Amino acid sequence: MASAVMDSTSVDIQALDKDKGTNYLFRATGSTVKFPGFTAVYTEGKDEVPEEEEEGQRALPPLTTGDLLELMALLPEQHFTQPPPRYTEATLIRALEEQGIGRPSTYAPILSTIQERGYVERAQGRKLLPTELGFIVNDQLVKHFPEIVDLGFTAQMEADLDRIASGEAQWVPVLREFYQPFKATLDQAEAQMGDIEPPKPEPTGELCEKCGKPMVIKRGRFGRFIACSGFPACRNSRSFTVGTGVKCPQCKEGELVEKLSRRKRVFYSCSRYPECKYALWNRPVPQPCPACGGLVASFPAKKAYVCTACGNVIETLEAWEAVPAREPAPAQV
Repeated sequence: MASAVMDSTSVDIQALDKDKGTNYLFRATGSTVKFPGFTAVYTEGKDEVPEEEEEGQRALPPLTTGDLLELMALLPEQHFTQPPPRYTEATLIRALEEQGIGRPSTYAPILSTIQERGYVERAQGRKLLPTELGFIVNDQLVKHFPEIVDLGFTAQMEADLDRIASGEAQWVPVLREFYQPFKATLDQAEAQMGDIEPPKPEPTGELCEKCGKPMVIKRGRFGRFIACSGFPACRNSRSFTVGTGVKCPQCKEGELVEKLSRRKRVFYSCSRYPECKYALWNRPVPQPCPACGGLVASFPAKKAYVCTACGNVIETLEAWEAVPAREPAPAQV
């Protein structure tokens, strides 16, 4: 497909302070799409572009050299540097590729491992947020294994493994060169690190139905779960689910809760499973469809909310009542 063509414009505006006799120079930039090309159907990473960047691409009004501009207002606002956006799985893989870390066959295990062990968790749909456990592990690795977690070291190790695979190097000398200093660092860390206090369990506000002690959220090998704070005297526990506040549209009894598939993808299903097997991939919202009263789910790719029953599209929650009602789509066999 053809490349997109953009028209970029930069305008320098000179302003004179008559009282102080000082000249100030302001610069405004903008761009317009001359030819959309492939972006008409595909834009990679659009959800990762900060809103400030999207707003900064507005077209400028027509201006010519020497135009006199009217001062509308002076707004002395203070702006702070914004942190970079959180990684998503896509941007994290892209960063690994740029740094020469890993291979396509290892990207999926890397993403699943950091989530299964509780180092990061999904938030706001696709963004990966570090957990308290993730901060603890990272701090200890940086403190005791600075060379191992260095990006340059990891990339060099990948290059050494490629040389072994191509027959340019022998694996025994390469591993010996790595392992001998690593073993010394490992022994030193084992002696100095000591016991690390694990993250404190999160209170749930519930009481154990068996012993009456508070129930807390703990993190285990297979993710978070709810357990009695009186462990090991009381071993009462159950799986942890995130509720959505939306009733199941199929059985009308259960609640749609957040779950993880075998491939660690978030989906939403009825809390009465396996009695009720209703499930969907997109996050449901409490507001019913204004057209048919059906279940509405969020579609981040479309930046809108869509009714799962009739297909009604709602741009924003604020405009919920302003959406004109329409006839439900006919049922398909």
